[in-house]
Parts: sequence; structure tokens; C-alpha cells
Amino acid sequence: MNNIIKGKLAAIFNELGIKINDPSLYLNAFTHTSYANEHPDSVSNERLEFLGDAILDFLFGEYLYKTYKDMPEGDMSKIRSKYVCANANCEYALELDLENYLRLGKGEKEQGGSTKVNVLADAFEAFLGAMYLDSGIDSVRKILSKVIFNNIEYINKGFFVDYKSRLQEDIQAESRLAIEYRLEKEEGPAHDKVFTMSVYHDGMKLGVGTAKSKKEAEQLAAKDALSKKVTK
Repeated sequence: MNNIIKGKLAAIFNELGIKINDPSLYLNAFTHTSYANEHPDSVSNERLEFLGDAILDFLFGEYLYKTYKDMPEGDMSKIRSKYVCANANCEYALELDLENYLRLGKGEKEQGGSTKVNVLADAFEAFLGAMYLDSGIDSVRKILSKVIFNNIEYINKGFFVDYKSRLQEDIQAESRLAIEYRLEKEEGPAHDKVFTMSVYHDGMKLGVGTAKSKKEAEQLAAKDALSKKVTK
């Protein structure tokens, strides 16, 4: 295993039988724009990121299509939007320890670039692009199976209940006053934040929800409000 890939990631490559043919592709994948700007002899990972994004989108769609044979297109799109996004890609990057490989410019490094969601998410996509060019789409599929597909929670119809819309409908049946969602608390590092949102109506707190995204926390707050039957 070439020195560019080491530690946990090297162990995963060995486990999955993935070989590195062109180490320079991976070096490119971990090269942030800030580093490339300071080192004219290097190339940023932006092009590989573009390629990796397309491959990730395709392989995740393929997984859903083959795994959930009766699932309608709308539901598949909702699942993909949850598991293929900047926050999710950042988590996958951390799972693979990609933060240890990043090549960042001096300023970006001082600003904690190796913990930034977008930097890590872009590096993950670029890494997939490099792997595709180096050893083919089956290697990418193996990595995604280990990091994403094998860890997707059981999906059922309840997964897509829109509690916010349901709560809004219940409130509007009785009142013309709008409901409001407020951020109560934000905790954790940039790559692993947790948000607590509350839903209010006419000055009264109806419910509270905590999750790793504001939208999901709002859904949980609405679900909490509905569970208390406060609108009846």
C-alpha cells in the first residue's frame, strides 16, 4: 500500500481488495483549492469532486432502485437527499479518516479547514472520483456499501411522514395565527452539530425536537406537538 493511503483507510482498502494503481490521483483528491493556490505545481480536487459527485449520485440511486423494488420515485428522491448531502458526505469522510490526508493552504489550515463540513464533503466526493479513475466503479461501490449502504436505517412508510405539514393543517383548522419554529440551542463542532428547535403558536411552545439538521429538528418538534394533541 502506497504511503499516500495509510492507517484506517489502508486497512479498509486491504479488507475490500482495492488496489492503488495511480497514487497521484488520491494526492490530487486531497488537495484543497487553498493549497493549490499556494503551490503552482499542484492541482486542486475540484474536477475530481465534480466526477465523484456524479458517481455517488448514480450509485446511490442504483442501490435504492435494486433494494427497494416497490418504492416510488418521490420516496427514493427523499432518501437520497438525506443520505447524499454535504452533512452526510462530511460524516462519510470522517468515517474514512479523510481529514488526515487533506492538503490545505496555510490560511485554510489555521481556520480549521480539516473540520469544515464543505471541505470534508468535497474531499469525500473527490476521493470517490479518484477511486473510480484508478480502479473502476466496482471499487467505489464496495466503499459505499461499507460506509453508507450497510448503515442505512430500516426504511418504512413512517420515514416520510411530514409532521410540519400535518401540524400546520391542524393549526389552520382552528386559528389564522401562523406557527413559528425557533432555534433554541446549537451544540457541537462544525462537522457534528446538533440543533434543538421549538415550535410556537400564539406565544405557546407546542413541541421540541433535537437532530443533526435544523429541518429534521423542526420535523421532530412538530411530531412532539402532535403527540401531545395540543391542537385538539
